[in-house]
Amino acid sequence: MKEHYYTIGEVAKLANLSVQTLRYYDQIDLFKPAYTDSASNYRYYKDSQIFYLDIIKSLKYIGTSLEDIKKALMLTSEELLGFLEHQEQRLEEKISRLNEVKYTLLKTKKQMQEQIEIPIFGEVYTRFEEEMPILQVTTTELTPTSSTNTYYGTLTKIIENEGSVLNSRYGCIFPLAHYQDVDDIIYDAIFTPLLTERTFSKLSANVKQTIVPGGKYACIAFIYHPDTYFSFYEKLKKHVDSQKASFESTVYEFYMPTTISSEREKKFIVELKIRQNAI
Repeated sequence: MKEHYYTIGEVAKLANLSVQTLRYYDQIDLFKPAYTDSASNYRYYKDSQIFYLDIIKSLKYIGTSLEDIKKALMLTSEELLGFLEHQEQRLEEKISRLNEVKYTLLKTKKQMQEQIEIPIFGEVYTRFEEEMPILQVTTTELTPTSSTNTYYGTLTKIIENEGSVLNSRYGCIFPLAHYQDVDDIIYDAIFTPLLTERTFSKLSANVKQTIVPGGKYACIAFIYHPDTYFSFYEKLKKHVDSQKASFESTVYEFYMPTTISSEREKKFIVELKIRQNAI
């Protein structure tokens, strides 16, 4: 059977590729013409070559680099099978990563929506919360007027070293009790909500991955100031003490920036939450 030859324009139409792409593939030795007319410099391709363009397009579609495609075209059928299995594994990892990014986006949107929907500032309200995974580090000396940057930095390093992303909010945990003033409140832990479902490994003794339980919470939100913090805590505690329902003995404190703009004065919303015991 006589071999049929095609011009570069004809191959471009047959393969649904641009002439510029075919010229580039020739330039990088990925897909070269069967021969080039020395007088006119026209490129000509054989019938049998078109098959390889289909392979190139298929591999490019799944994200294979041109350099790796060039190597793949030199493989035997058995070697190509192994190559494709490796590409499949890469795709699965990419899909897993994209799903994690999507989950992170949804969690971030939900947290921002909850912040926007705080019903009233300075007064107690009730909110039903979903279970929240967190990463926390134990503390022994911090109060609501202390700087938590060192502990928060510890959480940042752990999360980013695992290839994950940090939450824009953080929180603290302390016992529900009768205190004389704000400096009597000593945090048990500093935490940040986790935006992914991954499990962290090799954590030090003072760091653990746990959850803030879901359920019905009595809450109070206010703009943080060291001089007014304690009055809002007392208002929430007085409300809890006056209820017939029983509450847990743990206070969850959430810090959220009021704005992400670097040009505005940094203010933080504090939300204190105490979970009602399940009936």
